[in-house]
Amino acid sequence: MTSIKDVAKQAGVSIATVSLVLNNKGNISEETRQRVLQTVERLGYTRSIQARNLREQQSRTIGYAQRTQRGEFNPLLDRFLYELVNRIEPTGRHLLLFQSEPKVRITPYEELIKSRRVDGFVLSYTEAGDERFRYLHEAGVPFVAFGKSSTELDNVTHWVDVDGQYGIYIATEHLIQQGHRRIGFIGWPPGSASGDLRFQGFQDALTDYGIAIQPDLICRAHNQIEHGHQAAQKLLQLPQPPTAVVCVSDILAIGAMQYFNQANRRLAITGFDDTPTAAFTYPALTSVRQPIEEVTKLLVDMLLAQLDGQTVLVKQHNLKPELIIRASSLLDD
Repeated sequence: MTSIKDVAKQAGVSIATVSLVLNNKGNISEETRQRVLQTVERLGYTRSIQARNLREQQSRTIGYAQRTQRGEFNPLLDRFLYELVNRIEPTGRHLLLFQSEPKVRITPYEELIKSRRVDGFVLSYTEAGDERFRYLHEAGVPFVAFGKSSTELDNVTHWVDVDGQYGIYIATEHLIQQGHRRIGFIGWPPGSASGDLRFQGFQDALTDYGIAIQPDLICRAHNQIEHGHQAAQKLLQLPQPPTAVVCVSDILAIGAMQYFNQANRRLAITGFDDTPTAAFTYPALTSVRQPIEEVTKLLVDMLLAQLDGQTVLVKQHNLKPELIIRASSLLDD
């Protein structure tokens, strides 16, 4: 088997020089660098793939930040990640997962770019005014996003979103058509780009059907089951509780349903995401289904086109979700 010593001998340099070249470090002349990389490939040294990528200035790795808080799980983004890997791996590239804290969102991106460990990024957990969009756009780093920044950059960056405003609208409309007029809403705290749009969809549906928006029926909660549980408790403690509830996620809906079941109260309820657990709750949860497979296909296609220097004709995609009706919203079942 070829060793690093063999490479050094054939290239006419020291072992230390070969190591510096392969790790992209040190003040090595371009002539020497290229000679070492070519020797590595010619001899079939086991790090030849890394050498080729360095010469091409590509790591063939795509970065993706995960943000997990204690007690929180997100089956939608788990599915998104699964589909993303299945799309990326067959192309000969790999996905690098890294942690990103909400208060230091840019730092890990800066470090990965500086170290040349990734060629581009896939963003999720997007927020209104998301600073990552501006940083990566101004740095000229290829990236795509699942979600928007709700800024002027949405006109020039590459993103795919699911129309949450429409999704919550049709869920609310469905409950109205079931005869409900006093409808509660369990949403995320203001500031989430997708959460704010979903709340707008709820308001639009009520307005279009001539139903007054009642602030006491609106609860805000972080995306955790126990917070959905607490929000449901608040709604049932009202002098006039709602007869139906719209939730911005299945996680919040499941938490709310747990409380309703414990209190022996039956309220119509809808979720959002149509996660695998939705069909197995009691009652089975009516939910808005996101087309995750289509989302990941579009994202990966756009990112690979950028990495290959190709022009992306359509940079923004806003996909329509589908309402999957089950027993939770049909009180007669």
